[in-house]
Amino acid sequence: MWDRNDPRRAELIARRPATTDEVAAWARDVHEAGQSSQRSPTGKSTSSTQSTTSIPPTHPEIAANAALALSAVALALLDRQLAAQASAFEREGGFTERLYRVKSERRRGP
Repeated sequence: MWDRNDPRRAELIARRPATTDEVAAWARDVHEAGQSSQRSPTGKSTSSTQSTTSIPPTHPEIAANAALALSAVALALLDRQLAAQASAFEREGGFTERLYRVKSERRRGP
């Protein structure tokens, strides 16, 4: 799992993909960029076989982390929406209370 401050995560969120195709294209681009950074100009791998930190992320890993990042964004937005609705309920009351207020105002007339 990517750290919350991972630049790939920030890049994906900043991009604001609207479709799964856009997320898939982003994941492919990140994967290809990781592959090309691991090769020398001759096409041979520049990574050490002893180092596991230099292994480029796999496409499924990138896609899974993208799903986790976008899920976290969706949850944060839902939390904000819920807080806003709770605040509005406290200020304005529930549906029945607002309906009663509107009906009472109409009965009184202008």
